[in-house]
Amino acid sequence: SLVFPARYLSLPLLQDERTLKHFLERSPADLLARPDEGDSLSSQIRRLLSRDHTPWPDLEAIAQHLHISPQTLRRHLREEGSSFQALKDELRRDIAIYHLGHAHVSLQAIAEQLGFSEPSAFHRAFKKWTGLTPGAYRAQER
Repeated sequence: SLVFPARYLSLPLLQDERTLKHFLERSPADLLARPDEGDSLSSQIRRLLSRDHTPWPDLEAIAQHLHISPQTLRRHLREEGSSFQALKDELRRDIAIYHLGHAHVSLQAIAEQLGFSEPSAFHRAFKKWTGLTPGAYRAQER
């Protein structure tokens, strides 16, 4: 969720069409990087997942890359209030939202890129993440 003080709504806009276009071109990558999280285990895993997701690495592969056991990885993520599946789903959701904004990418291709075995599984997951089906989200973005 996005939270900010209500007084910000009364501030004047300092952006123009050119800067908005620049922001929109870069925002998906900026959102995926999450630079404000420092070097937490969650941010390290997000970086690893965003770098290599064909096929998506599993928890064991990430743990091996980080030179820790899968159990230790789970425990540290739990201490951070997260889980491997939650991090993976957040990244998959962000990638799906980015691609759905570009009409030339088919739902089948997005589902395959995100590692879903069936487009219907992608539809269910996307609806769980956003409350909308991929098609409804795409139509809303047009």
